[in-house]
Amino acid sequence: MATWAWAPLAAPASTTSGNSLPMRKVSSRLNQGGRWLQRAAHLLPALGLAALLAACEVTGELTPDETDQVQSGTVYVDTLTVRMSTVLVDSVPTSTSDYLLVGQVQDARLGTVTARSYLRLGLSGAFRPDADAQLDSLVLHLPPDTYRYGDTTQLQHLQVHRLTEALRPGTTYYAFNSRAYEAAPLGTRAFRARGKLATIRVRLTDALGQELLRAGSGRQLTSNDELNARLPGLALTPGTADNAALLRLLATSTSLQLQLYYHSPATPDVSTLYAFTAAAVNQHFYQLHADRRGSLLTALTTTRQSLPSARTAAETYLQGGLGLQTKVEIPYLLRLNELGGTWVINSAQLLVETVAGTESRNLAAPGQLTVQLTDRGNHSGRFLTNSSGTVLTVSYQTGVSRSTNLEQGRYVFSVQAYCEAALNHTLANNGLLLAPATPDTPERAVLGAPGNTNPPRLAVYLTKVK
Repeated sequence: MATWAWAPLAAPASTTSGNSLPMRKVSSRLNQGGRWLQRAAHLLPALGLAALLAACEVTGELTPDETDQVQSGTVYVDTLTVRMSTVLVDSVPTSTSDYLLVGQVQDARLGTVTARSYLRLGLSGAFRPDADAQLDSLVLHLPPDTYRYGDTTQLQHLQVHRLTEALRPGTTYYAFNSRAYEAAPLGTRAFRARGKLATIRVRLTDALGQELLRAGSGRQLTSNDELNARLPGLALTPGTADNAALLRLLATSTSLQLQLYYHSPATPDVSTLYAFTAAAVNQHFYQLHADRRGSLLTALTTTRQSLPSARTAAETYLQGGLGLQTKVEIPYLLRLNELGGTWVINSAQLLVETVAGTESRNLAAPGQLTVQLTDRGNHSGRFLTNSSGTVLTVSYQTGVSRSTNLEQGRYVFSVQAYCEAALNHTLANNGLLLAPATPDTPERAVLGAPGNTNPPRLAVYLTKVK
């Protein structure tokens, strides 16, 4: 049986944060069967392990820094089995966010993603119009930020509905929650979600404006509770046939206002403005819904359920807000314990690539991922951290794929600490969960699993020290 010592950590790779080691630039040749065993029998005495690994020796030219790291007896292994599956995890809270999301994107792989938002309004001050005041207009002002996800060149619609079910005070709402609203919209605005879009203005029905004006004149809107009893809030929804972009709105901005314009018959040319604001009550949330019908994820319906990549065309998926994560397992890792002597792991890096043709300017992959421990039940454990205790984040990068020789998106991260702990039996070898580092927005990635043109690659450097 092997024993495992701790290898000194090299400087972090520039493509990830944390204690990852840079991949050595080596030219390796695959030496299977007896020929490899004749060269490395003193390193791999276990015949079962040799058959499992079909490993590589370190050969070729190294840089000066790399030469210092290579010691006698170092072995490079890149044939350990990696398993991947897609896991559905718990929804994320959205009522604690400072944002709203609205829009709809039709994704050929992951189905149609629809974002709806719900908000309550409050009084910005005393609202006491004269009894003879006359309505000019009622306009909802919605301030977006710069976030867009989807095709911003397509025409899309924002519909405003009257809530029939109020938001409950003190309740945490999640991305799967919703509130009931009237089917007929109070107003609709067609627009394109261009980057320079500063404000979305939606003219609402005069009937609601007249109702609010009469209630104010009758001194029936003297508190937020009175307003909530009359107007529980608003729902913001996309058009049912839209296939455009998801747009993010600033929910806590004082610019998010329902503006009521009215005038006195004595001065018809002088309009008075009263603003009902969302910031006055700060109660809102957004819903994310995915219609997976017709996709490879139709069978993924239960929280903590996993779907092996063999059932999803040798692909796995990540999607923030909707709870899609990728589970990575190294099922035969503990077979390395069949080695004799004392060993260190100099480096263990896992590379996962995005599947060719699944990314675009409109559907970009997450900029960063986090890595968590998990168990057999696919529960989320602690995050992997670097030596200073900071959560390890894995940055998206592009590079030439070893499999296709084409420029491809990928994530590269160190699993050295995980492998060491599993081999020393201080951690169960139950795998890792990959997830977008921003779990409340719906960026997605399609990752190549074993059997795909863009498969994962686990590269391990082992050194026998005695």
